[in-house]
Amino acid sequence: MGRYMNVMLKKQNRNDIFILMLNEELKNEYGANTATKFNPWCELQQEANFMNKDREGKKQCPGLKRPVTPEHLSKNFFWFRNGFFSIKLSGGTTADEGKDAVAVCKWIIKTNSKYIDSEQSDNYDMVTVAEYLNSAFEEAGYNLDELWKM
Repeated sequence: MGRYMNVMLKKQNRNDIFILMLNEELKNEYGANTATKFNPWCELQQEANFMNKDREGKKQCPGLKRPVTPEHLSKNFFWFRNGFFSIKLSGGTTADEGKDAVAVCKWIIKTNSKYIDSEQSDNYDMVTVAEYLNSAFEEAGYNLDELWKM
């Protein structure tokens, strides 16, 4: 299994408007990559549509009862949970993927964790994330002081 960084937004912050703005902020202000960080319902709906209607999508999880709903994806697949960010820290994470974790760490620090559900989140502190990902950053040629600078 390994160690994961898991961050769940508080229930009142798990709406598409907040999440879409947060994902943009993570990219524009904290250096995250352009992919989705926290899952909004609108993107879970797109994933459900793909799994229900697309030829390739129908091949995914062939034993899954159709039609697939965003709620089903969010409830049954941790990587699809609404308002949730997760990244594997122990092994296999690339430096580019790790930049998302750094961005989320910086955002949590800047906002004093006020938007996250700390009971449903773990391994999101800068020390833990750096311990697991700094070697990947160094191999990729990143300047660690610049990367982690607030």
